[in-house]
Amino acid sequence: MNKELRKLPLSDEPFRKIIEGNYLYSDKTEYIHKMIDSYTCCFLSRPRRFGKTLLIKTIEELFRGNRELFDGLWIGKKNRCAFERHPVLRFNMTFAEIKTGQDLVDRIKRELIKAAKNEDVTISSPSFDEMLNELLESLYKKYGVGAVILIDEYDAPVTMHISDRNLAGDNRDVLHGFYTALKTHVDYIRFAFVTGITRFAMTDLDFGANNFMDISLDPEFSGICGFPVSELESLFGDRFDEMLDKLKSKGQIRQSADREALKAEILKWYDGYNWLGSEHVLNPYSILYFFKDRNLRGYWPLSGHPSHLMALVRERPLEFVQPSLDSLFSMNVRRVDLGTLEAVPLLFHGGYLTIDEEELKETGEKGAEGEPILEEAFTFRNPNQEVRAHYKSSIFKGAFGLRNEYFGIFAKNLRSALLEKDSEKMGETLRDLLHTIVHMHHKSDESFYHSMFQASFVAAGLEARSEEGGSRGDADMAIFLDGKVRVVIEVKYVKAEEKIGQGGDGDKDRAARELASALDRAENAIREKRYAGSFRLAASEIICLALAVRGRDEVAARFLAPDGAGEPPSS
Repeated sequence: MNKELRKLPLSDEPFRKIIEGNYLYSDKTEYIHKMIDSYTCCFLSRPRRFGKTLLIKTIEELFRGNRELFDGLWIGKKNRCAFERHPVLRFNMTFAEIKTGQDLVDRIKRELIKAAKNEDVTISSPSFDEMLNELLESLYKKYGVGAVILIDEYDAPVTMHISDRNLAGDNRDVLHGFYTALKTHVDYIRFAFVTGITRFAMTDLDFGANNFMDISLDPEFSGICGFPVSELESLFGDRFDEMLDKLKSKGQIRQSADREALKAEILKWYDGYNWLGSEHVLNPYSILYFFKDRNLRGYWPLSGHPSHLMALVRERPLEFVQPSLDSLFSMNVRRVDLGTLEAVPLLFHGGYLTIDEEELKETGEKGAEGEPILEEAFTFRNPNQEVRAHYKSSIFKGAFGLRNEYFGIFAKNLRSALLEKDSEKMGETLRDLLHTIVHMHHKSDESFYHSMFQASFVAAGLEARSEEGGSRGDADMAIFLDGKVRVVIEVKYVKAEEKIGQGGDGDKDRAARELASALDRAENAIREKRYAGSFRLAASEIICLALAVRGRDEVAARFLAPDGAGEPPSS
């Protein structure tokens, strides 16, 4: 009854410290054994903070022959593993100073030279392909066994520079060459394991002889990272009673709740991740901080976002804040193309979406006998309550560097301006937003501001739809308030010409006229298409809003009386 609780591994503790320091640990060694027994080269994609680094450090200790660390674990029983010692080369590809593809080549060479020095062997070849071959051959001669290569954050040189497509592409090509070299020298490798979030640099490496086996969506390995739902009570059950008392005192769970009710709440908030296997896993970062803070709230979505997602949200805010979850073919999900960078596959690999259903879907092509060709396809959903509650606002704030307190005020002002039909307040609210994020984006066209405004409405908790159809044409967007009020919005943009003067009154007057003209055009579009009349049957109240943007951050707003907005323009 008084046994000491195992400590929570909150700070990326290495495997050795977890085992020797009485930390809580979910045994992944059966997965590891299956992986190293079946394959020579493996690739695993998992979201950030899901335990990829811990997995790599566990494999490292196993191949260093440290049998004592595995006593009591699955792989340490019944002579399941010989714990033969191998030379281990572990790399982390997070190189912040990379500015050109050649910088990455030079950095990889330095890492190989450093690895050789640590193993007391010498390499002198000019290319990293030859250096790698020389290093692996030297280690094989020295130890008589193949080396183990472990690479964490393998895609960082691409994802960290995603806003510069040329540099990202150059780095992808360099990494592709490096991982191809690993395949080429497989005779000197006992096991190679590569992890990351995306598959940018793994294209074409999972085919052919000596291939990298992508186990990311292999049902046999669905539980290789994270805390399995089946282990929730065995891992955390000795904390349940205290958690119940704390949550009841905060009013976060009903007073009559028992341990089963607590378990249901935990699953609702932090479960939902599944990589096609039968084993669902809890978000490890969130569940650990839940038991530390004793608070049912979002942790993982508020802990940061991958840099490549933030860069893409700044470019295409609506696509990432409000993604389309329609069915996608499996190949489009498994193989991320740097040229297209579709939102849903990136959000799935990033942990913001999970697979909801699998189905066979017609590709639109015919087989030899004229029958339709079917391929595996997936539909998606948010995995759990914490992602559902925080994803849209947190990823929007993260992309544009918005403070929580500022965004809270923005969301409140936005909603009140809509309900009060306050043109001045609406203009000020959107103008303040653009002033805040103007340094974060470089686009200046109508489609971008349409996307930006709709994404901001969605992130603020409003239901906003794009290109909502009316009887005489599609409105730029429609917002639904409390299921009854429909706000129909038209956006017009005018490019700010280069200033001729020195920013005097003449320039200001011209800017004001251009902005007013754009606002008039937005209003005329609403009147001409009779949006108020078109949408009246679908809502108890119609609000028509004309928005105009000039340059990068000048905004004007005008609410129209619904009756007038439904009339054709006067001559």
